[in-house]
Amino acid sequence: MKQRTGAGTYLLTMSVSVIVWSASTILLCKKLAMTGVIDLVTLNWCITAMGMAFAALFYPMSASRVRDLNFPSWSIKIFSFPLITLIILPLLCFLSGPRWENDYGEQAPKSGTGKTLLALSAFGVAVPSLYYALIIYYGTRYLLAHTFSSPI
Repeated sequence: MKQRTGAGTYLLTMSVSVIVWSASTILLCKKLAMTGVIDLVTLNWCITAMGMAFAALFYPMSASRVRDLNFPSWSIKIFSFPLITLIILPLLCFLSGPRWENDYGEQAPKSGTGKTLLALSAFGVAVPSLYYALIIYYGTRYLLAHTFSSPI
């Protein structure tokens, strides 16, 4: 039988993943790209590879989460549309699934107070860290593109 994932587990996993991705992006930009260890193309490939690794975790976790809400797994394919994802992702994090056995198995274990507080705290750190990482990444891309493309 397919596994269901509760809201607390989903929010905690996704938030910690975003924090790790953000920290890795900042380190890549500040320690490797801005010091000349890697070039712009390599930086872009590294960011793409990290995004693909994040998606490899995100897709099965999200499929398990929609099963907890008693939606079929194929409905996760709507996440391929970014605007829809921005609207639905918060719902997946904060909606509670039915507390009974549904078409996809037994109920997910209920998140305790500690796990819920930890998940909300991680979410509170994930949002600004993602924003900061994107600012650093696009700033680094701009500087590298304009610094090395001008004639000497």
